[in-house]
Amino acid sequence: MDGLEPISLDDNQTLQAIGILADVLDGVDGPGGLDTVLVSKALRQVIATKSQPAFEFATRAFNTLDADVRRQVAETADQAAHDSVELRARVGGFLATSAKAPGGGPATPAQATSFLNALNLRNRRRSPPSE
Repeated sequence: MDGLEPISLDDNQTLQAIGILADVLDGVDGPGGLDTVLVSKALRQVIATKSQPAFEFATRAFNTLDADVRRQVAETADQAAHDSVELRARVGGFLATSAKAPGGGPATPAQATSFLNALNLRNRRRSPPSE
C-alpha cells in the first residue's frame, strides 16, 4: 500500500489490534458515529477473512473519517491496547500459579487457553440491542 509496510494478517497480535480498533470505533458517539460503525464492520471483515483487499478497503474507509475522530480513536485504541497488555500480564501471573482442577489435579493447559480466549473475545461478542 501507499507508503505502508505490508502487515501479516495471519499474526494474532495484528488481528487483536484490529479488533481493539474496531471496538473503539463501535463506541464513538456523536457526529460521524454511523461512519465509525461502518469502518468497524470493515475491520471485523478483515479479522474474519484475513484478506489483504479487505484490509486495504478498511484502511481507505478509516482514512475517510474526520481527522479529529481519527485522532481520538487512535488515542483511545492506544490506551485500550495498553490496558489489554496490562490485564494479560496480571492474568498471566494468575494463570502461572498451580490451580487445582475440580478433580484435585493441576489445571490443564486447555483450561488456561479457554480462559484467555474468553478474555480476548469478551468485547467482540457484543450483541445488538433487542428490538
